[in-house]
This record gives sequence, structure tokens and C-alpha cells, in this order.
Amino acid sequence: MHNLYKLKSLDELMGQIEMGMDIEFQIYDVRYNISWRDDKPFICKCPDGDAVFYDTPKLMFEQYQINGKVLQDIWQDFEIIFM
Repeated sequence: MHNLYKLKSLDELMGQIEMGMDIEFQIYDVRYNISWRDDKPFICKCPDGDAVFYDTPKLMFEQYQINGKVLQDIWQDFEIIFM
């Protein structure tokens, strides 16, 4: 899979999320979606994972873990599929 969307910084990624963009990415051979519902960002595994909601994208990146690592520490490993 090719990473068509290469982001330069965590701030750039957070800005895209804060603007309300849906982001689908793969990491460690698992696909995830970051989106919004009821004015709150959420993350879920694709295609049928349960959504985990946060008050802000920043909290999501500080708290949500994949393989024991928070998103803010592994975002550079995301293979972004759709944005």
C-alpha cells in the first residue's frame, strides 16, 4: 500500500482532523478511521470497530493506544489511505 498523503508534522495532521477531515490509515496491518460525530472526534478500527470518542483530537492522540503506544508517538508510521 502506498502512502499517498505524507504529512510533515503532528501539528499538520491535527489541523486536518480539527478541520473535520475524515482520515483512514493503516498501521501494523490494521486499518483505522478518524472522523467526527456529534461534534466529537472518534477513532475506530475499520470496517466494523467500535468508535472511541474524545473531547478533542489532542486528547485522542495523547490517550488512544495501538500496540501499547499512544498515537502521538506513532503517527509517523501511519500509512494514510484516505483524507
